Amino acid sequence: MIPSECLTTQHKLLVMDVEIRSTLRRRRTVGVYKVKWWNLNGENVTKLSEKIKTGGKWRLKWDSNRIWEEIVECIRRSVREVLGVARKESGRMEGAWWWSEEMKRKVKIKQEKYMALVGSKIDEEKEVNRVQYKIAKKGGKESNGDSKE
Repeated sequence: MIPSECLTTQHKLLVMDVEIRSTLRRRRTVGVYKVKWWNLNGENVTKLSEKIKTGGKWRLKWDSNRIWEEIVECIRRSVREVLGVARKESGRMEGAWWWSEEMKRKVKIKQEKYMALVGSKIDEEKEVNRVQYKIAKKGGKESNGDSKE
């Protein structure tokens, strides 16, 4: 504020309540199951509606939040049973099922060498196991490109 300035004619009083919400997008966690919504057709529609009608055991004398939670849980349970669920698929290949036999053998050797390195107590033994592990690690990387073809 400038001391020589007249406030009443130039400025108006503004009062407001501000609430700022920050929303973070949550990623799906591993192991999340997806409902097979594409199965919702024909007889599954009637099965699902009957299952929801018969599965609802909520009481109207409960408070609204509890009734809502019971309805939601009934719908989720019914949908899982009638339509089925699928595991969340990732966009990449998981597991070692696509590796060649040579690659599997080299990975197993590398794991054994690592366990020997971790389990070694004496300094000389650690150094020998460290060298063997590095050699096994290089061998696994060399054959990594071969298994994808």
